[in-house]
Amino acid sequence: MANIIDYIIWRGDLSFETAPFNEVDNLILSELSYLNFEGIVAGDGDKEIPLYKAAEIYFNEERDLEHNTGDLTDENFYKMLKLMAESKRYGEIRLLYYVKKTDTLKEMQFSAITLDIGNKTLFISFRGTDDTLIGWKEDFMMSVMDVVPSQKEALKYFNKVADNYMHHKLYLGGHSKGGNLAVYSAAYAKARNKARIINIYNNDGPGFKETILETKNYMEISDRIITLVPQSSVIGMLLEHEENYTVLRSNQKGIMQHDGFSWEVKGPKFIHLKKVTRESVIADKTIKNFLNGISVERRREFTNALFEIVSTNEYTTLTDIRDSRWKAFTAMIKTYDKLDADLKKAVKNTVALLLNEGMRNIIKVDYPDEWRGKLPKINKLIQQRRRSE
Repeated sequence: MANIIDYIIWRGDLSFETAPFNEVDNLILSELSYLNFEGIVAGDGDKEIPLYKAAEIYFNEERDLEHNTGDLTDENFYKMLKLMAESKRYGEIRLLYYVKKTDTLKEMQFSAITLDIGNKTLFISFRGTDDTLIGWKEDFMMSVMDVVPSQKEALKYFNKVADNYMHHKLYLGGHSKGGNLAVYSAAYAKARNKARIINIYNNDGPGFKETILETKNYMEISDRIITLVPQSSVIGMLLEHEENYTVLRSNQKGIMQHDGFSWEVKGPKFIHLKKVTRESVIADKTIKNFLNGISVERRREFTNALFEIVSTNEYTTLTDIRDSRWKAFTAMIKTYDKLDADLKKAVKNTVALLLNEGMRNIIKVDYPDEWRGKLPKINKLIQQRRRSE
């Protein structure tokens, strides 16, 4: 089935005046923020560059996606950028305010880019989680902290751009964590900037703790949030969502549906479905019940211990771990063995709770045919783990 690459080929000759901005355009511009435009697009906003020119520089320099988001990207990003640059619809879009920050002390990963799509309208695109372990740890901390560092940075970024383009209408969007950042920055923006927002797109991004959802700030923009999730969404169902979400069809299975290039397109829209799959329901119930069943301090202990293990040997990205393979795994085991008794216990007990909660929700959800044969095997593994402790 067709995806956003096909959409660019089909509709690339149509301007936004001829065919108005839509939900598929949103995902394309959200995915664009995963590309590394450092040194190509100015970060201060003083100099804009058309997309076709930015792409020309990008390809002339033979930029390697491995140094940007590692295993989380593939050749689809190259295809997308090339086709966008050649198209009437996207080629003349002006790129500005490219920012990329990774701060190990703050435990923050943040990147964003602003796109002037014409007719005095901006699309502010927030990058999702990249290949850095810091970025992934920050995601885990969303269940611990009311506000994580990248959310504060996103708010600062949005107000800066909006203040400098006072007469422009505004779209915000992002994929994965980028969707969460778009919603947060819109909710807490200055009133004069918030009033100019048309829509905020959250493309399979996590929600928020209830302390955020209950605020007046969030309520003021909730009717402008458009949340899109694939039918077996896991990431997009994390934490809480006050707004309704639209379910889309993906040509992938399970967690791989998080890949926006797998979302199926028909005409100017994605293919919509009535509801998420039962796998998504199980994952949603399991994670929410699990998080509600343990204290915030325990979540923090588990997250710190987990990332102390995976950061062994000074690994900083998922690609580092993949490339080292057995060496990385061996080093992680050694690091785990060196943890103090309390941290070991936090890791073991947290994993056990998650497994047990998953078992309960598999049984609760009406899944007899698919899971009847698997339950004894899963239960046997859990019993073996308990006996080994």
